[in-house]
Amino acid sequence: MAQTAARQVTRAWGILVLLTLLSLAASHSGLAGVMVNGLILAAAFAKGRWMLMDFLKLRGVPPGWRGLFLCWLGLVTVIPWASAALPLLRG
Repeated sequence: MAQTAARQVTRAWGILVLLTLLSLAASHSGLAGVMVNGLILAAAFAKGRWMLMDFLKLRGVPPGWRGLFLCWLGLVTVIPWASAALPLLRG
């Protein structure tokens, strides 16, 4: 049982590292714009979700608390993207 938990934490850590490298590659690719920003923020959301669920152990808490934390995380990642995309939508 302990080996399974250690394997899950190692897998989560590996995915976090992979998402960080993806964010770095996207930010240093020379591309700019809403799509690249969206990719970076999506990776940040995924990393935040992994941190909340696996490292802060929110999988076992009531759904209301999980929903509250995930909504907060969503707002923190969507609002910056929307503020960058809004001027483009206005034309």
